[in-house]
Amino acid sequence: MAVKQVRVSDLSGRQATEEQFAKLIVHEHPQYQGPITLDVLPEEIGELPESDQYVSIEVIQPGERSGQRALLSVDRFNQLASGGDMHSVLMNAVAEQPPQRMQQPRRRGRGARDGQGKGKVEWGLPHRGRISPEEAAWVREHLDAVQKLRSERGVPLLDPADPKTKERYGL
Repeated sequence: MAVKQVRVSDLSGRQATEEQFAKLIVHEHPQYQGPITLDVLPEEIGELPESDQYVSIEVIQPGERSGQRALLSVDRFNQLASGGDMHSVLMNAVAEQPPQRMQQPRRRGRGARDGQGKGKVEWGLPHRGRISPEEAAWVREHLDAVQKLRSERGVPLLDPADPKTKERYGL
């Protein structure tokens, strides 16, 4: 007796060989916790924009405590500045904001030794919870500083070749 395995696309049900399949990974979806991996044929996806960049925003309406999050293309985001240049708008806003301090790791016990508030996390160091898109972007942009900090704290360095690390931080 022989057993024959058949692979089919999760999108169309079309049959193909193992070598023909691509993986479609859904990292964020409003109705599902990701990541979710689908086996697909490349022609089912079509052409993906290669260099599109996106801006993650949150809008908090007057009188509300929480906001609505959205992902906009950089072009669509830039169009929000109808009265001028979005780059200038952002640079002015950054200049007016108080400097941000890097968050300190949580400490258990009698409280923080250095006077910092409780519940802060230093980006790039291990912590409970999910890696936010903002933290992942910061780690990508400051990988050398993160590696130095991890080394100083005796925490294993991030391995950019590790699939889990790649997925967590988008490396």
